[in-house]
Amino acid sequence: MIRINLLPFRAARKKENIRRQVSVFFLCLLLVMIVFVWVHFYLGNKQTRLTTSVSDTKKELALYKKKNDEINTIRKKLKDLEMRQNVIEDLEKQRFEPVHIMEELTDKIVPERMWLTRLNIGGSQMDIDGIALDNKTVADFIDNLEEISKLNERSSHMYEKVRLNKLQQEEIRSLNMKKFEITALKMVKTPEKPNDKKNKRK
Repeated sequence: MIRINLLPFRAARKKENIRRQVSVFFLCLLLVMIVFVWVHFYLGNKQTRLTTSVSDTKKELALYKKKNDEINTIRKKLKDLEMRQNVIEDLEKQRFEPVHIMEELTDKIVPERMWLTRLNIGGSQMDIDGIALDNKTVADFIDNLEEISKLNERSSHMYEKVRLNKLQQEEIRSLNMKKFEITALKMVKTPEKPNDKKNKRK
């Protein structure tokens, strides 16, 4: 009978399996290390991009903040200029308004039937004292005062209320005359609401 010794063959096969397993282990380890290195570089690059993006965003934000501050400064200057312009316009109106009222009164006086003895033009009202021949003349004069137009606005009335404060009979040069005192109140300009301004723009 022939006997074959298989022990060396089995030992060689066992060594080959061990060598193969070690090779697979090291290959897997190398692959894992390559993956870790790639992930490390990928995350590093992503972090760098995010840091750069944050830095650029902060720069843009600072730029917009600077522009916003400049816009606010310009708005404040415009508001200040508008206020000054309004003051100048009011002063111009106050400067020419008495002359305008005097010109209007020349047309509103009932000719040859009344005379003015006192005229006081204040900020928001006008006080007039005078003498008339009769009550009708005084009434006509009051109606005429209500028709006084605003300066540079012929379609708008300057006084909204004309009030007769005093009317009494007085003898002057043997004539029974009517002495009167009248107060005319200026029309108050109501401020426009924001909705009204929007409707006008439409």
